[in-house]
Amino acid sequence: MNNPFALFDLPVAFQVDSALLNERYLALQKSLHPDNFSAASAQEQRLAMQKSAEINDALRILKDPIARADSIIALNTGEQENQEEKSNKDIGFLMQQMEWRETLENIENRKDTDELTAFAQEINQIRHAILSELSTALDTQQWDIAQAITDKLRFIKKLQTEIERVEETLLDF
Repeated sequence: MNNPFALFDLPVAFQVDSALLNERYLALQKSLHPDNFSAASAQEQRLAMQKSAEINDALRILKDPIARADSIIALNTGEQENQEEKSNKDIGFLMQQMEWRETLENIENRKDTDELTAFAQEINQIRHAILSELSTALDTQQWDIAQAITDKLRFIKKLQTEIERVEETLLDF
């Protein structure tokens, strides 16, 4: 696995300095701009394009808290999770997921935009709390716990997408 932190010369940490990341991204992309390789061989041009794609992938990973956490865990454990082969063993969270989905379905059926807004805010607060838990687990190198927390975040992300879909439906976008 490539180390997206090393590519941007950043420490392997969950908290990333966004301004520094963006500054280094722009510098790297500027150095790989096609104009800089117009007189280069086809192979050098291809290598520059590949490096540019690698930089874009690394940026995507570092900007997404779930992908960033997955990367940190993989770099420290040497293991990459296969999401298709996993199942969430946290029964309490599974029950909470079912309750949230039922709540969202009821809100959609009632077409209650005020309740949807409140529900979206509640889920966003929960997401921030889970991100804080994740940061602590990664800082203390509790890789299994961090992986379980990223699984929760994946669900929250999907739920937020569903909330947006319901919002668009209710507001006739």
